[in-house]
Amino acid sequence: MSDAPNSLPTPPAKRGRGRPRKDSNWATFSRDELAARALHIAGNEGFSAVTMHRLAAEFSVTPRALYNYVADRQEIINLAVAQFLEKAPFIDFDPENWHDSVGEAYNRSREVYRMFPRATLVGMEESVTADIGPRHTELLERLLKFFVDIGLPLKNAVSLSRCLEQDVLGFALKYDYPYDRAPEQYRDVVTRVVAERWLDNYPEVDAPMCRASLELPEQTSDEIFAELVEMRILSIEVILARN
Repeated sequence: MSDAPNSLPTPPAKRGRGRPRKDSNWATFSRDELAARALHIAGNEGFSAVTMHRLAAEFSVTPRALYNYVADRQEIINLAVAQFLEKAPFIDFDPENWHDSVGEAYNRSREVYRMFPRATLVGMEESVTADIGPRHTELLERLLKFFVDIGLPLKNAVSLSRCLEQDVLGFALKYDYPYDRAPEQYRDVVTRVVAERWLDNYPEVDAPMCRASLELPEQTSDEIFAELVEMRILSIEVILARN
């Protein structure tokens, strides 16, 4: 009967939700790779840019295919946040050379935030149910112990631990994010305390100090960050001397 002109073709085998046919061109990937791509997008554009359609396009699959790996978009967000938290660096603090240890803590923390600056705003953009695990507590315990070991009271150690996070997070968003992505002709918005064109737009404003600051050498974001770390180290020296 198969040669009859009115015979119907054999229907394809049924597949699960979004699952590709065995004879299709299919590039596999893992949940970790999916989360890493979501984190990369969020770091540059914010978590609002992480959609199922966007991720599907990144992997050249259909949005339905993603459901072979995750239950929904929320699970991807949770996985991406968990990956981001795991990138927090463990520092081998040396109380005998505490200046270098403070600098290392600042610089290595900045490396993470600089790679994914807008991912740090996840708490403002998303409802996250990811378990932060023990890592955050372990990192904080090491940092507090280090500050106490160099001679600071616990109260000051807590304050400086908060300062570290605030300093690096704020710098990544305020300086690194625009500096790394803006065209070179607009970097003066970051490298100058006030851009010259802003002063020129409002000549009626009396700002001699701002004008004078334009005569100082222009700095890179790395040089500005080094000054921030130096200022924080000086503040620790003052607290140690006072105590």
